[in-house]
Amino acid sequence: MARMSRIVATIAAVAFIFAAGASAQAENTQAEARTIEGTWRVQITLRDCTSGQPLRSPFPALASFARGGTVTTADGGLSPASRTTGLGVWSHSTGGTYTAVTEAFLFAPTGVNTGTQRITQHIEFDRYQDTLEATINSTVLDTQGNVFAVGCATSVGQRLS
Repeated sequence: MARMSRIVATIAAVAFIFAAGASAQAENTQAEARTIEGTWRVQITLRDCTSGQPLRSPFPALASFARGGTVTTADGGLSPASRTTGLGVWSHSTGGTYTAVTEAFLFAPTGVNTGTQRITQHIEFDRYQDTLEATINSTVLDTQGNVFAVGCATSVGQRLS
């Protein structure tokens, strides 16, 4: 009977250790994945995709990363009459890196829908200084879904506080 009690105690201890380790790992992963959550002030620089040279002066943008993996973006590079707010999803990759994909509708000056812009970002986040840097690929699609143009950019941002 004493031997049975020791076996049960050992099994309980092992189960507790595994549960505690799994819980700590899940908490660390969740905490790490949440670090990008919040709203960020961003400066976007459009770049030549081949040379990496800037094409114009940086312009401001806002990006809000919500718990659960959604993202909303707004930028000052185009008139709100020509580009809607971007809506999309983000995910944690590893460490301080994330990916995000957003889409926005595009309009001609006459108000006619001309297509969509799909932006894919690779984001590196420094959680200790509340800054981020991103490389951005943009694809403009016409209303039929055909690629009309592609572009590249980089961005830097700070958490809105």
